Amino acid sequence: MQNNILNELRTPVFLINKSNKINYINEIGEEFFGISSSMLIGKKINELIPNDSPILNLIERVRKNKTGITEESLDFSNLNFPNRKVRVHVVPLSFDNDKIIIQISQLALSEMFQSQRINSKISKSFSSMVDMLMHELKNPLAGIKGASQLIESDVKNNSNLLELTNLISIECDRVEDLLNRMEQISNNNNNKLDYESLNIHEILNHCKRVAENSFGEKLNFINDFDPSLPRLFANKNLLIQIIINLLKNATEASQKKGNIKIKTSFNSNKIISFGKEEIPTQLPLQIEIIDFGIGIPSNLLSNIFDPFFSSKKEGKGLGLSVVASGLEEMGAVINVSSNPGLTNFCINFPLKKS
Repeated sequence: MQNNILNELRTPVFLINKSNKINYINEIGEEFFGISSSMLIGKKINELIPNDSPILNLIERVRKNKTGITEESLDFSNLNFPNRKVRVHVVPLSFDNDKIIIQISQLALSEMFQSQRINSKISKSFSSMVDMLMHELKNPLAGIKGASQLIESDVKNNSNLLELTNLISIECDRVEDLLNRMEQISNNNNNKLDYESLNIHEILNHCKRVAENSFGEKLNFINDFDPSLPRLFANKNLLIQIIINLLKNATEASQKKGNIKIKTSFNSNKIISFGKEEIPTQLPLQIEIIDFGIGIPSNLLSNIFDPFFSSKKEGKGLGLSVVASGLEEMGAVINVSSNPGLTNFCINFPLKKS
């Protein structure tokens, strides 16, 4: 009965026991491996894929935690099919904890990157609007920065006000840098981003102060930082823009009340394959923005990073697409999990020294 049900599924599915030996594989699974079931059953899964495949780590995590896991764009290459990317669902069998079901969905190349790419034509189509924005925004921006510097000279003995004027000045510089980048896109200038070694906790604390003094003034921001985390190699202003976007999103989901957690950790298990060479890359530097708000409906999760897609009445659908494209540009990835009462945007960066 169990085998008949699994055989009806139109994606590769196989069942492994506690020794990682294949007990069953459906017909689509035979096509996926290019090997008949008679030759596959009884073989260990690691005989079919490389020993360093992230799939094996995924199986161990499911055995340990007794809960299912889904991972996107994992390498499931073998001798018959090299350089193959898949979406993998690994689930413990409900009535037999020693056995695990693995379901595979093969990704088309366009699918692999659609959640983390913004179409460059979108930016180019707004070139005339960007030119107008340069003129309309840069002048008042300079005025705001100048006014903050004048105020700063009058409040030298007030540390709280000094911190606020300094924050205004830093944010003005960041907005000006953003406008300059938009101008480069408008002029088809493909200059690469400037990268530097950053203390991620200094960046997160700055973004937190911006939130506390503007859109998140009624929320309680909680730091859960790993102080041993190594420095991050990234573009400072783009990273600030990304974090502030996510904090603003979390604030709106929390309906401007309650807690928002900002967490950092070292996750050596995060491995992904992307880029032209499709080489598995470790992305251990992890940042999480966690809110305890209304959550994102499950039917919308797969589209939230698409340009112009928004679940909000007043939303323009650009914030999260900018987040995804900016992270892709810096070699990082973002994933989201959500249920009513808890949403987690998890960013993973590679460990780079230069």
